[in-house]
Amino acid sequence: MNCHAKLVTESNDAHAVAQALNADNVALEYLNVTTAASGNALVSEIRAQLLTTLMATVDDLLSCQITSESLIKNG
Repeated sequence: MNCHAKLVTESNDAHAVAQALNADNVALEYLNVTTAASGNALVSEIRAQLLTTLMATVDDLLSCQITSESLIKNG
């Protein structure tokens, strides 16, 4: 099974958050993650072979984004 999710979220500093999330960008046989800034939005695309992998990756990505937003906002 091939699963795909596209997350588009608003950010006060999308470019800085996208750079912070760059470490999470991966290209593996069973998982592909990309995040980029587009204006004030963060666009993340996740492709995985298994739904459980997709869900866990989305959860991890959102957690990292929340942490990055908080660190950028509060220094």
